Amino acid sequence: MKFRRFPKFRSSLLSRYFLIVLAALLFVPVVIPLSFLATWLMNSVVTTSQEKANPNYINSGYLTANWHDAAKQLADASPDKINQRLKEYKKKYPFATIFWVDHSGETHQLPPVLRKLPVQWSLEDTIQYMKKGGSDDNFFTVVAFIGDSPNKRQGFMGIEVPRSYFIKGASDSSSFSLFGITLLLLFAFFAGLSYLFFRDIRKRLLTLESAMHFPGEDGLPQKIHTGKADEIGMLEQSFNYMVDQLRESRIREVEEEHLRKRLVSNLSHDLRTPLTVIGSHLYSLKKENLSEQGSQSLTLMQDKMRDLDHLIDHLLSYNLLTSGKYAIHPKSQDILRIVRESAAAWYPLWEREGLEPDIDLDGESLIWPVDEQAFRRVLDNLFQNIVRHAKSGRYIGLSVECSPGRPAELVIHDRGPGMLAESSTKGAGLGLAIVKLLLKEMALKLDIDSTTEGTRMRIHP
Repeated sequence: MKFRRFPKFRSSLLSRYFLIVLAALLFVPVVIPLSFLATWLMNSVVTTSQEKANPNYINSGYLTANWHDAAKQLADASPDKINQRLKEYKKKYPFATIFWVDHSGETHQLPPVLRKLPVQWSLEDTIQYMKKGGSDDNFFTVVAFIGDSPNKRQGFMGIEVPRSYFIKGASDSSSFSLFGITLLLLFAFFAGLSYLFFRDIRKRLLTLESAMHFPGEDGLPQKIHTGKADEIGMLEQSFNYMVDQLRESRIREVEEEHLRKRLVSNLSHDLRTPLTVIGSHLYSLKKENLSEQGSQSLTLMQDKMRDLDHLIDHLLSYNLLTSGKYAIHPKSQDILRIVRESAAAWYPLWEREGLEPDIDLDGESLIWPVDEQAFRRVLDNLFQNIVRHAKSGRYIGLSVECSPGRPAELVIHDRGPGMLAESSTKGAGLGLAIVKLLLKEMALKLDIDSTTEGTRMRIHP
């Protein structure tokens, strides 16, 4: 099964994240015009509705521009014409104060007089009025030179309108609120889009993590549903492919294990018969008159026959243990008694091999749940290893050690070269493997500390 190393760009996470980033980059250029457009539309709607509700509505911008335009049109006009033009404004804005001041400073105010103004304007009065302009809080004032230029020397004209007639559109705070709401909505849209993007990624990764940490009944991870063809989708496909490979490997491993066990069992049984025949003939040959060299050769062959017999026995035991067919029935009993009896059986061999036993098993009983036959098998294997590999140390020790906060331990130690040393009699390690499997079946543990000065083996619950 083959996978693309990289997904197509249009279906990758990078492309989707690129779209989100692009939307973020266009966020400000889009939101500001939209907000101003919305504000303008709202002001237009509010202004129109206010104009319909108030027939006296006055637009300050329009009034200012129209007043200056009228002043410009009155260039070189006679006083009667100026009065006539201002009467038209008075008719249109009866609530306004409308007047004009000629070049001599005389005031011409159109009736009815709503606000008292100077009858004769001095230069200071004119400058002060011009300076004050529309600063009055109660009146909106527009002043323009007649002819729209002071060089015409025709004076100036003015109009004062109460500010109550200027109805504002949407307030600045309302405009700002609308802008803020629009900005908030667009930001919420962008945040929601980002949240959905990363939530989908997180959900798929958590599904993958859960499949890794919670295996099925066979101890292997379960396959997951593959989603989009992006980077995570490729990871999901690779994960499912790995699960398939593991399952196939597990099946091959089980088949090979069954084949190995069947082969070891058949081979062990097939070797027993010829070995028995050879052993009987060697025993018969030993009764014959042989030379010294022949006797030595015969003894060597018998030793090797015994080694081979032990190896076959180990193979059978290991095969039974790994298959779960080795019958073990633990029960609480004094293991010190078993150790003493086993040591007594091995004592003659230790003396013959030059090993000096140091046995310190006095004291109270040590009760463990063990199978007596299996525990004797453990001791025999450990004693045999010492005889074969550590007899150069000429020492074997058996003792019980008790440490604070720890259960009592049975200690078997020697003064040999250690387990890492090279030895011509070193085997495949089946004896030690069988020891560990037997102890595991009896809920016991074996700890080994080995140096060049000797090996300490500690058995404990």
